[in-house]
Amino acid sequence: MGPAGLMVLLLLLLGAYQGSLTKQKKLQSVCGRPVYSGRIVGGQGAALGHWPWQVSLRFDSTHICGGSLISNHWVMTAAHCIKKTWFSFLYSVWLGSIDRDYSSTGEEYYVSRIVIPSKHHNTDGDIALLKLSSRVTFTSLVLPICLPNISKPLTVPASCWVTGWGQNQEGHYPSTLQELEVPIITGEACEQLYNPIGFFLPDLERIIKEDMLCAGEIQQSKDSCKGDSGGPLSCHIDGVWTQIGVISWGLECGKNLPGVYTNVTYYQKWISSIISRAADWGGDCTHMASCFFLFPPVLLSLALLGPS
Repeated sequence: MGPAGLMVLLLLLLGAYQGSLTKQKKLQSVCGRPVYSGRIVGGQGAALGHWPWQVSLRFDSTHICGGSLISNHWVMTAAHCIKKTWFSFLYSVWLGSIDRDYSSTGEEYYVSRIVIPSKHHNTDGDIALLKLSSRVTFTSLVLPICLPNISKPLTVPASCWVTGWGQNQEGHYPSTLQELEVPIITGEACEQLYNPIGFFLPDLERIIKEDMLCAGEIQQSKDSCKGDSGGPLSCHIDGVWTQIGVISWGLECGKNLPGVYTNVTYYQKWISSIISRAADWGGDCTHMASCFFLFPPVLLSLALLGPS
């Protein structure tokens, strides 16, 4: 390649880099800033527009989990919410609504790709990224939440907020989005609650891993529950709402033990790398490194063999 070709290549790379910075700055200027504010303490119904990043994840048109909008093309949820199927188009997300079922304010977007960490197994690596098939238009009811900035220490407040359509009474699932303020519990304190004998057996494998965090008010039964999975743990930090956790798992909601969340800060580099590489993927779920979970071995063999 001659000098002229190198100059053209340099200009193209510079333009792409500047475009990436522009998109990042634009996202940072709108994320975590809901138009409507005001909170209700104690697990009450949320008002429309208070949590504009809240997502209802649906499989075959049925609500299965929560999630959060993190950009105009990406949604974050829990990996255990994803069924073992290669048909990503069966998944869709509802945005801009506090109703679990159909709402005139909601907008539906279909999923084109699902990305899950290779370490995911049971409660480990319980996080997933969903790429939407079309660009989301931000409105007062649909906005992304900010993600932690790993370039500076994150000061987490004493309490944050969890939102979802999960069970709030035995066997009862509300039709309206619920919001609840929960205290943050340190990893060590949470480990002692879940694994009390660990103090006497230091070599015992930890239950609360480094990619997890805990929150909940045990005495007052304030906790996320079944059906909330995948939803965000949102904290008001430095004037904006930042997601520090993804609702993952727990034992007997609000009884004796706090809820456990996937630590978003732990996966921030992974999230950034997936989103930045997405532009290079060709087709829809043909890139095995990104869509491995959508291709179980048997189905993959059938796909490679083709029709008989």
